[in-house]
Amino acid sequence: MTDPFHLLGPEFDAPREFGDAYHAAVARLEAASMRFDALSEQLPESSYDDEEWTIVERAARDLEEAVERAEEGFVAVQYDSHAWYRIMETLTVAASRLESAIGIMERVRARGAPGDSLV
Repeated sequence: MTDPFHLLGPEFDAPREFGDAYHAAVARLEAASMRFDALSEQLPESSYDDEEWTIVERAARDLEEAVERAEEGFVAVQYDSHAWYRIMETLTVAASRLESAIGIMERVRARGAPGDSLV
């Protein structure tokens, strides 16, 4: 008999292993970072308005901080098992911020500037 209160579906029957979750978070961050870097190379700063550029700059700083925090977190894991959760949170937040900035960058690229030959 199936559980009538099990609303999430069969993909949530077994909890995800931490290692799998960590590798998925790192892969997500790496993919976002590569896309962010590619768009950064394509788009000059002059393509953005002030608000857009602020968001893009903030995402780049967040990525740098996430890498630093993750490195510190790996040292902290030796003394505090809960540090893994902070590492995961840091990776997730950094990836989300990069993905938001990527959305803005793609919109800027699609918009283009008069006379620009952005591809």
